[in-house]
Amino acid sequence: QSTMTPQEIVSRFHQYALVAEETATDADSLIGFFQTFRPDGKAIAGLFDDLDCGVDLHERLDELYAAAGDDRRPQGGRDAYFVVRRPKPISPDDAEQHASKWLKGLSELASELGVSQIVDLLNPLPAIRVLEGTAPKNPKIENEKCELLVAMQSTVPELVTQIAGDQEFAEILRPAFYFTVCDSMVRDHLMWPLYATRVQTREPFAPYFQLWKHRVKYRIFNNRQIDLYLPRHDG
Repeated sequence: QSTMTPQEIVSRFHQYALVAEETATDADSLIGFFQTFRPDGKAIAGLFDDLDCGVDLHERLDELYAAAGDDRRPQGGRDAYFVVRRPKPISPDDAEQHASKWLKGLSELASELGVSQIVDLLNPLPAIRVLEGTAPKNPKIENEKCELLVAMQSTVPELVTQIAGDQEFAEILRPAFYFTVCDSMVRDHLMWPLYATRVQTREPFAPYFQLWKHRVKYRIFNNRQIDLYLPRHDG
């Protein structure tokens, strides 16, 4: 837990990013912070030194920078978010194992927090089907979404807010971490050291981050199956 006030937290981040002091001091002013330090993030060394979990936070960010690498697009311009353009191959078996651990972790965390909706949907675990190629879109229209998809999109992203309690430090950093990838589960993995001592569940989002590193996407069209789409690797 940091003893800094929200204003001091934002000011510290702005100092690293060389942003003028008169800039807005709310959480949204930190959106895009981590992108500023691509490709390797070395310039943010020491940012979390006043936290007991600072080393762990930096290690996770190092892994994020390493997975995404340079933000220059092949056709020119720069990525607005961290995108894995050259993912290392992953076997279907490994992808399935990561997904199984991820879903079990979510179920365990939800059980500990008393979120019965998630527990009921993930017990027994949905079947995991591993495919290859371009993933179709999840349904966009609300009445076409199954209950499991709705829960993954709306309930799961809020689980850690029940853990955070009065941690202003964690709360004010959520937008900065979320907009690295625009994925709440990547955000929660990167920020997990800030919550880890408050629950018994260990690393529920780490397996999902491994899938993200390999650019594996999940899709849900019914409550009893989750499809994983692995990127094709020519040759």
